[in-house]
Amino acid sequence: MHLTDKDFRGEERRGGDGEEKEGSGRQLERAIRLPRSVESPCALHSILLQVRDLGLGYDSDETVLFKYCSGTCPRLASNHDLTLTNLLQSGVLQYTGHWHHQPCCRPTHHEDIAFLDNHHRWHKVEKLSAAACVCMG
Repeated sequence: MHLTDKDFRGEERRGGDGEEKEGSGRQLERAIRLPRSVESPCALHSILLQVRDLGLGYDSDETVLFKYCSGTCPRLASNHDLTLTNLLQSGVLQYTGHWHHQPCCRPTHHEDIAFLDNHHRWHKVEKLSAAACVCMG
């Protein structure tokens, strides 16, 4: 899809023959094009890891499927956000440094993982792996 100035200003910048006029949408298109490395939206991802690589202190050569949440979340201002911003800017509330401006991708449910350690004992780690993700905040 080719963007023209009409897309942004409500007026067409092409001649009657369809030719682009100087300063038309091509330059504008280059100026607003998103980078190719835009991160994917919030979603559940997985990686195969050895239990010892989880960093929980277990001595095990077993491999487990660790699932986690990752990705971007849209910044949608709610009425709460708008009011809170207004109260902070007007000085009614003092900024404490604990208010996050961007929603983050977090698990809503977790799964347990069971494995056998190198001494032939079973272990169950509760709520280790993500089961579902959502944008929070």
